[in-house]
Amino acid sequence: MHKPIRSLPKQFELYQLAEGVFAAIAEFGGSADSNSGIIDLDGQVVIFDTFLTPHSAMNLRLIAEDIVGRTPKIVVNSHYHNDHIWGNQSFIPEAQIISSTRTRELIATAGMEEFQWYSANSAERLEVLRSQYQNTTDEQERMQLSIFIGEYEGLVEALPHLMVSKPTITFNNRLEIHGSKQTAELITFEGAHTESDTVLYLPREGIIFMSDLLFVGFHPYLGDGDPLQLLKALKELSQLDATCFVPGHGPVGTIADLRMMIDYVDYCIETARTLTREDSAFEDRIAELKIPERYKHWQVPKFFQANIRYLCQRLNPAI
Repeated sequence: MHKPIRSLPKQFELYQLAEGVFAAIAEFGGSADSNSGIIDLDGQVVIFDTFLTPHSAMNLRLIAEDIVGRTPKIVVNSHYHNDHIWGNQSFIPEAQIISSTRTRELIATAGMEEFQWYSANSAERLEVLRSQYQNTTDEQERMQLSIFIGEYEGLVEALPHLMVSKPTITFNNRLEIHGSKQTAELITFEGAHTESDTVLYLPREGIIFMSDLLFVGFHPYLGDGDPLQLLKALKELSQLDATCFVPGHGPVGTIADLRMMIDYVDYCIETARTLTREDSAFEDRIAELKIPERYKHWQVPKFFQANIRYLCQRLNPAI
């Protein structure tokens, strides 16, 4: 079991996974919102994903400079979702930002639309969430609402000064970043969690920074990709020589967590296939679905039914 070496309340905890390799695990309901990584390639410092807010990202940068002794010069954006890239501005101009070609295109299009929506609606959305929190006595619901309240509190504070900083270097399929003693491999999968998702693999240490191709202890969000492609990517990654898997959300995982993710996606796909085969009016049946016991303790349970609904619509668009 890893123990944190640094802790920033309402933001993240830092864990050392190997010499020069650190995972920044977002605190539940905090303003970082997703996980990040610091990788020292024997003199060249790489940041993998930059959180939701520039404030949390700046703290990550300061910690990296403190523990490694150098300013990060490379930032990798795994995909275009805001909770992984809106801290980019805290690392420039010193760092170059790298992503797949398609991810950069998505940041400039869908990502900018997302930025405009959050700029216009975050303050109002925060008040709605706070009201819902005050008006419910259900402890599980309050816990789930607290996640999104923390996210929106961070956004409302950050948005007046937030800029969407696009990648400056792009690649297709694979890219290697070489240090004097080790190499980080960037591997891109198309159409899995989003249209383009990049992982960072450290073969020498057996560590993979998975971003949102993996969730640990959280229901994943399947609604922006192709779950069949996600299954294919996860199975391919499970064949790599690795024992440590850093998810986009949740604690550092093992191969067992990766297999659990495969099991979850497969279960959702099969459930949706059954629903679309047996009943064209599947909405009522989705509302009656119970989360299987093995996933019942996972956070953000509302994603379960949303994932099934999305899959039903993909499998039978005419419904």
